[in-house]
Amino acid sequence: MKKRILIGIGITLLLASCNTVKTIKFSPKNDEITTTPSLKKYLSTNPNPKIVLRTNSRLITDNVTEREQNNYLFNTIESELLKSGFIVRDRQLFDKILTNSDNNKNYKNLQQKSDTDLIIELTNLDRSIVYKTNKYYDNNGREKTSTMLANKNYYGATIEFKVIMINTNEFAGIYKFNYVPCVNGCNYGPTKRPTKRELDEMKTQTYEAVEEDKLIEFVRNATRQLISEMKN
Repeated sequence: MKKRILIGIGITLLLASCNTVKTIKFSPKNDEITTTPSLKKYLSTNPNPKIVLRTNSRLITDNVTEREQNNYLFNTIESELLKSGFIVRDRQLFDKILTNSDNNKNYKNLQQKSDTDLIIELTNLDRSIVYKTNKYYDNNGREKTSTMLANKNYYGATIEFKVIMINTNEFAGIYKFNYVPCVNGCNYGPTKRPTKRELDEMKTQTYEAVEEDKLIEFVRNATRQLISEMKN
């Protein structure tokens, strides 16, 4: 009888341990923002500028899924610019005008032929920045460590823009926004220790990234912040 009671207590304690909510958190990263006074002054008198979104050649990919996602993200950025009153020019048409050597060298020509005031260039979009930790917090907020947790990857992202005023050929702003996972806490459920095969698979995974819905929301919010920082 006593043995059964002890076994029952052991099972209860084991289940309680398994049901413990483990929370992990990462610290936010500061954004990097620089806006020239001339850009702020220009937008204060021209709140509805004609702009074009250009994308860096590094963002061109042969991966069909990633390319489709990129196009959706580019459209998301342009949509937010339109909502803020910016007049958005066609990217492909602008690139055709830019290929003309005279326009490439003479920004006055470029402004007249493209009828564009500002170039907003998307210089970088990294959706697979790895975050790791071996620390978590239990139900009582106590910090603990886990070797199994240290093997798990969490993914963040960063997006970077630069702004050029075409009429003066001025580099007028640079902006870097960061998405950090689990800033407000993520639950880390009970898990078994990974096998050697699972560890090997983790090492050979070729592409992991932020979930699509979170990435879209991050890009949307980053664009809104970009607009705010340019104007204010």
